[in-house]
Amino acid sequence: MESPWDDDITNDTHNRESHWEKLSSDFTNTGYREGITAGKEGALQEGFDSGFAHTGAPLGREVGRMRGISAAILALSKKGSLKCDPHTVQETQTIASQLAEIRFSDIAPPDLEAMEHAREHMQNTGEDLVMDSEELEEKRNVESLEDMLAGMSADSRVESKTRRPTMQDFESLKRRLESVVGQLGLHAMLS
Repeated sequence: MESPWDDDITNDTHNRESHWEKLSSDFTNTGYREGITAGKEGALQEGFDSGFAHTGAPLGREVGRMRGISAAILALSKKGSLKCDPHTVQETQTIASQLAEIRFSDIAPPDLEAMEHAREHMQNTGEDLVMDSEELEEKRNVESLEDMLAGMSADSRVESKTRRPTMQDFESLKRRLESVVGQLGLHAMLS
């Protein structure tokens, strides 16, 4: 009589059932993982689309418009096509310089949902949550490019500040540029 505990199991039925259960379990686990991955990707895309449409594009457009207007005023005044007193030129140069120092990460509203999720993850796993090294490298490269462009478009003699600009600083620059535009009798939409 054969025992299920024997090393030499020759029962084909038992082998087939065992193999079938393993295959079934593997397919179930794979399907579950793929479902979770697809759900995460869908949620990420939806979050990106929303963030881009409601925050990224409008804020980036506004910063770009202000940089463009200040650069145009400086270029036209230097060329002599726009009559500006020295104080207005100096104010516009200061505004352009300070606008060049602003990074999107300085003025974008914080993603409170992402911060809460990261906090929960850290508490649940007990591990430190760090950004992927490729992501950090990419961010450094973008910021380096921004710094290089800032040095090209604004007064490079301005010393670097240790404090990063805030949304309040950006709003103040916007009011100052609106004042310059008004003094020059120009009509430009800053927002």
